[in-house]
Amino acid sequence: MSETSRNGTLRLGLTIGLAFATVLAVVALVYPYAPPGDELPNRIPEAAPYVTAEAAFSGPPFEEYWQEANHPGQCRNCHQKIFDEWNGSMMANAWRDPAWRAAFLLSAREISTRGNCDTPTPPDGTQKARPNPFASGDECVTRFDLGIGHHTLARSGSLVDGLCSRCHMPTNYIDNVPLQNVKIDGPSGLEHGALDVNFNPTSDNGTGFAFATVESQWRNTDSGKSGVVCMVCHSLAETRNTPYHNQAGTAAATGYAPAMGTASRARLVPPVQQDILDVPDGAARNLGYGIGGGAYRLSPHAIRFPERLGPLSSPRRLAEPDGYLSSVFKKPAAVEPIDSPKHDAYRQVFSTRAEFCSTCHDVTNPLTIKNRVGKWVGGFPIERTYAEWASSRYADRPGNRSFDPAFKRDCQTCHMEQDYGQPGTAQTLYKSGSPIPPLSGPVVTGGPVRTYFSHHFVGGNAYMTHVLGTDMDAAGGVESYPELSTFSFSSADEKSIYHNAYWKNADGHGAPSQQARLAWDRLRNVLALELSGPTKASAGANAPIMVSVTNSGSGHNFPTGFPEGRVAWLAMSAFDLATGRELPIHDSFWSRTSMGVGRFTTIDMTDPSFPGCGWKIPAGSPDPFAYQFKAVATLGDNCPTLELVYATARNLATNAQGLPIDGRGVVIDRSNPLGLPIFRDLNGNGDLYDDAFLRDTRLRPLPNAGATITLNRYSVVIPPGTRGPIAVSATVYYQSLEAIVAKKFLGNLADTNMNFMLEPCVLGGRCDGRHPRREPAVVEGAPPVPMEVRNWIIRVDGVSQDGIETAIVGTYPARDALGVFQDVVPKVTFSEPVSRLNNETFSLTDSTGAPVAASVDQIGDGTWGLFPDRVFLTPGETYTARVSAGVCGSAGDCTKRPLAWSFTVTSRGAEGAGDTSVPLGFQPLETRRGGSARQTRPHAERHGAR
Repeated sequence: MSETSRNGTLRLGLTIGLAFATVLAVVALVYPYAPPGDELPNRIPEAAPYVTAEAAFSGPPFEEYWQEANHPGQCRNCHQKIFDEWNGSMMANAWRDPAWRAAFLLSAREISTRGNCDTPTPPDGTQKARPNPFASGDECVTRFDLGIGHHTLARSGSLVDGLCSRCHMPTNYIDNVPLQNVKIDGPSGLEHGALDVNFNPTSDNGTGFAFATVESQWRNTDSGKSGVVCMVCHSLAETRNTPYHNQAGTAAATGYAPAMGTASRARLVPPVQQDILDVPDGAARNLGYGIGGGAYRLSPHAIRFPERLGPLSSPRRLAEPDGYLSSVFKKPAAVEPIDSPKHDAYRQVFSTRAEFCSTCHDVTNPLTIKNRVGKWVGGFPIERTYAEWASSRYADRPGNRSFDPAFKRDCQTCHMEQDYGQPGTAQTLYKSGSPIPPLSGPVVTGGPVRTYFSHHFVGGNAYMTHVLGTDMDAAGGVESYPELSTFSFSSADEKSIYHNAYWKNADGHGAPSQQARLAWDRLRNVLALELSGPTKASAGANAPIMVSVTNSGSGHNFPTGFPEGRVAWLAMSAFDLATGRELPIHDSFWSRTSMGVGRFTTIDMTDPSFPGCGWKIPAGSPDPFAYQFKAVATLGDNCPTLELVYATARNLATNAQGLPIDGRGVVIDRSNPLGLPIFRDLNGNGDLYDDAFLRDTRLRPLPNAGATITLNRYSVVIPPGTRGPIAVSATVYYQSLEAIVAKKFLGNLADTNMNFMLEPCVLGGRCDGRHPRREPAVVEGAPPVPMEVRNWIIRVDGVSQDGIETAIVGTYPARDALGVFQDVVPKVTFSEPVSRLNNETFSLTDSTGAPVAASVDQIGDGTWGLFPDRVFLTPGETYTARVSAGVCGSAGDCTKRPLAWSFTVTSRGAEGAGDTSVPLGFQPLETRRGGSARQTRPHAERHGAR
């Protein structure tokens, strides 16, 4: 930074500081302090989620602006493409997400400030649940353990009302931090914006449904139900420090010049300070921004005035080189000025950096209490997606020794590069080692072509995006959604429907959206899977198998984010191709032999991974004997827990009283709020957060050693008389919500027939005769999304395999099928593993013969899927799928004849017909040389118990 710029920054910081002090002085004179009993006395101060210097002129609530000028429907008038991409994303559905609402409600009751009185008596007469361990008997009070004493609270609501709402219903959260609650906190001299104690977003308000709308409280209004709306991101001006932040923002200056007045920013702020072109501190590993869930501070002036902050600069500036973006794409890129008659806009460089996303994707428990086993909960790293990225090869940040300039990427240049036909991962954004050009197109309808960042906002959630569909209808209203009964979690009886979440309007959803398919596209391009073993083995012996999995496509852990429920696992199977008979797999780690590894359980069972804990997992869970990629939290008793609000970080440095301390040995509390918690690297792998969990087997991003796991524990048991060849399959599956969490949080949304047993009807799980009708395939619960599949062929010594012909044994949809789902994934199943199948040998054409752009990928042992780039095919149109001749089997000949079949897509929206099952194993197809192949019915999967 030049001396002139440095001096300008210091002057700006001094000006802002004086203005801020004046605002708070005025507030202190006009408004009394919040009653001291409403918060924990040792809580850590947190600044308001908006720029306080501007709030004196344009303070909250902002609901009328969220609902009018800043409504996404208004943005749609000019930004139709961006709106269509956003609508249906998990950003748009952040509030409607049933898993979040249920998790919030249960957490709020576990840590209620009113004992167990906010938990109603179940209406079915069963015994009432008492989820709050600090409730004082039947009194409506909670006595929290502060580590140095206890503190009693007796009001409706919970200690996590602000934590859980800030990133899922940010407009309502912001409006519930009134300016009169913003003050200077005595012990530290820092700003603190107290949440309105009447916010209580999970309350039913007498309606019988949790999350009831109370307009006068700005609680669960339509703006809140619209999740992370356009203007939340496009008014994000600066950051704040959140409790137990893992990195603090630079105190000297934020880089943002507040607009203090009621005129436009162009009139209130000097031209040189209107656009924010530089990060606050380029020498800091976090660039000077605050890192943590809810670390954002929005601009009240931008919200009330028609102004937008983002990557484009104000129209008064000329285009200028963007060195940072140029170094990502290895070609010249520019900061371009906006041309908009409807609103002003200004460059905020923050919007182009990963730290912007960290304001919701690096979540820490802020609570200053101990749990019921006497362990500290504050500082627990609930999510560390940003921190994971910051130690990867993609992160160009000071001090990151893992950075590789060839792979430079921030969150935005991966996730906002995904589009139809482009999954936007490190596996697809490079060609021959060089980055492909960025997306381009008009940002505004009819506008000029620019460097374009898509707004699909896709991660790995192919489940909730399918359940919910779009968030907003054509008129701009919130789409229908499942409503959570306030009696959810109220019963202690496991056989009561109120023991888990219970939903009314369970079929409520918006129009189908592209996000579910784009999530699958993304997942199919994240991992590298390798499978190897001997090419020959003897009958009566074991054949050792080697498997390795590498996180080569994502810039963070796999899986990342919310640790409750996200799970991936490795499935292994082996089949004798001559007979179709499945062969046993021996696992030396467990000293266990079974028919296949990694299928769904068919009974409730105790998880063997945690002996002595009695940790129960329900039917429909991923095989606990399979290698799983997941993080498991604990209360500190060396057993798993799903109570994240009470989870403790096992590696957090504490003093003799069990209180967290910083590097000076000083307790991190209200008097020392900026102290950084110390996470000890107990296993010496360089990851400061994996040891916080009871177990963390997630894959780290490259180039870290933990990016790859290699397993040599498996072998195929080859019984005497096996003819072969033997086809071995390895598959990595991913679930957004594993069974134990889906059953608890989703209740009858997952257990749709309400028999207290998940029946997925796929992957060997229980089935009651129903068939999956969605993609990816599942009946109940979250789909096991096939990410990567690999095969290996072992020939049996002394046995000739002559005469085995490679053949197609199944197709989907059926020939001449009508009413096929618009988001169909055509499939073809072979009699053995094959090669040379791609979008040239497996293709799709419309009724005019025009090719449909698509990708082809293996999704089962012998099954391949064709994924149309556009996701949804044309309603009422007839399509023809073709498989060329010459597709070669790994163990036999090549197919001799091409195959073509046609089907017609439904014209009735989300309605459709078809069985989307992917068969397990291989169907035998033996012929003499020169004989004809016998085609059998596909997709009749082998299910477990009924």
